[in-house]
Amino acid sequence: MMVAASGGSATTTTTTTAGSTTTTSGGATTTTSATTTSDPGSDASAITTNEDGSYTIDWDALEGTVFFAPPVGGSSDPFYHVHTDPAVDGFFLSIEAYTVYGTAWTGQLGDFAIGCGPAASGICVHFDPDGPGPIGNLGADFRVSGDITITQADENGFAAIITNLEFSDGTTIPGPFTVSS
Repeated sequence: MMVAASGGSATTTTTTTAGSTTTTSGGATTTTSATTTSDPGSDASAITTNEDGSYTIDWDALEGTVFFAPPVGGSSDPFYHVHTDPAVDGFFLSIEAYTVYGTAWTGQLGDFAIGCGPAASGICVHFDPDGPGPIGNLGADFRVSGDITITQADENGFAAIITNLEFSDGTTIPGPFTVSS
């Protein structure tokens, strides 16, 4: 984003990029780095940042439409895909439940360990607490863990209860919370 304002002979230009702001005014430049530019709990009613740094998600409080896509027939690695709308709710949480990728889950209902890999369940979870903001998408390293109880997995929808969700950087969503499309 580039904002320019002029008054008299002095021009001030502010440039904001992921995590830092650079301001130039009258020849002097100041750069400010930010550890975070937003508190996801203040912008989204469905997510709360707890004092210990963990997050609480109320799936039922989402204001946006939940995205759902069932497995595509004929795909070599079909998966159920469910995620929030970060433009509306301020954060991104995505479940990719592969029916072939992992060895511990092949599409049936029941209790499973979350594990994104061929030797695990193939149930991958991605989480970006500030959506398109500077905080990274967690889970992209495929080292997320937790527990999931899948109560529906068919062409009409996906429903699951998630607990003890933990990402490799230590970010946690203790739960339980219910994900449904």
